[in-house]
Amino acid sequence: MDTKLFGRNQKGGMFNILDREQFPAGKIWWVDSVNTANGSNSSGFGQNPDAPFLTWATAVAAASSDDFIFLMPGHTETIGVTGAAALTLSVAGLRTRGLGGQTRRPQILIDGFNDTFISVTGADTVIENVDIKAGHADIAKAINVAAAGFELRGCRFEENTTGENFKIQVLTTAAADDMIIEGNFFTTVDSAGTEGIELVGANDRVIIRDNYIKGPFSVSAISATSNACLDMQIVGNRIINTLAGDDLAGCVDLVAASTGIMAYNAMYMEDNTDILTAVDAANLGRAENFVANEYGQEAGRAAVVSA
Repeated sequence: MDTKLFGRNQKGGMFNILDREQFPAGKIWWVDSVNTANGSNSSGFGQNPDAPFLTWATAVAAASSDDFIFLMPGHTETIGVTGAAALTLSVAGLRTRGLGGQTRRPQILIDGFNDTFISVTGADTVIENVDIKAGHADIAKAINVAAAGFELRGCRFEENTTGENFKIQVLTTAAADDMIIEGNFFTTVDSAGTEGIELVGANDRVIIRDNYIKGPFSVSAISATSNACLDMQIVGNRIINTLAGDDLAGCVDLVAASTGIMAYNAMYMEDNTDILTAVDAANLGRAENFVANEYGQEAGRAAVVSA
């Protein structure tokens, strides 16, 4: 008889009954830096929450295609390698989900060097509900996406303390088609920030939806000025660029041949010229986008957006 549920016996004595729709394939790994009494990065651990791995990096190294990693509430971890990726997510279909609410969300600190980052090279990688913090000045990028189908949901990017910052939170290569960036919180107060999200390659079918992006970005909060990106969706974002400047497309800046839809975005740009200079939406269709360029004033509809 067919059933949506199935059983999985795991090393350590735990027997799980799982929903096949949620976990159709692969193993489940557990990570908890707090549980040092029962956890370890040794073989035989990580397969149940009572005997977890202590680091995300260990779980990633153990994982295979379509595995699922849970980071437990309160988990903290520092990663960093000079001149290279601090953590490489190279396994296709690997999903990492942080557990815990606003104050107990797992925290990953990228520290030690300004040229270290999280690298995504496995197709269909997913990261959900994780705080990613900068622990060093002017880290070039937090996440480098070099694979198709990457999903980033419900994560928070912020500075660990004054003077420790990401210049770019999410950077792509030409391989990053079909990316979804949804429901994230991107903030920086450091003046060295250039972009929140930068699409370098010709990344098609990218969805950037329902994010909060704030900082003094010298280029733009969302930038794709190197190559045309087709069938983009930039929808429902709240964008604040606090960098003062004239005629700067500081909220959204796209190369001319890009296509798709830009709709229902609320934006603020510290630009003393006019609200139209805050956005260059290229050839995207546009609907109900609002822009303000002065605190205390209601945003106006950007009925005509620069191209």
